[in-house]
Amino acid sequence: MDDEWMRAFEIEVSKINFLLENLYAINFRDHGADPSDVDDVSDELCRQALLPPTTYGKGADPEYMQQFQEMLSHRIAMFFAKVRQRVEGEQSED
Repeated sequence: MDDEWMRAFEIEVSKINFLLENLYAINFRDHGADPSDVDDVSDELCRQALLPPTTYGKGADPEYMQQFQEMLSHRIAMFFAKVRQRVEGEQSED
């Protein structure tokens, strides 16, 4: 991959992440949630990400899958930490 392609890819992923963070924060706000509710959702999704995966056909290496799921869970937690910050920011503006 060349640098220009990688930069375009990084920008696209950042855009999607930014939009999702805001959509989640707006949804939490519109439903009267507080920051601890964001934590509860984050904890549950991280728990689910660590459940044994469903595979079809040849399964991946178990060690690889464990590392993958741990990284996935960590990224989910990081995502919801940003959503929580947005929810907290909107509450402090009220």
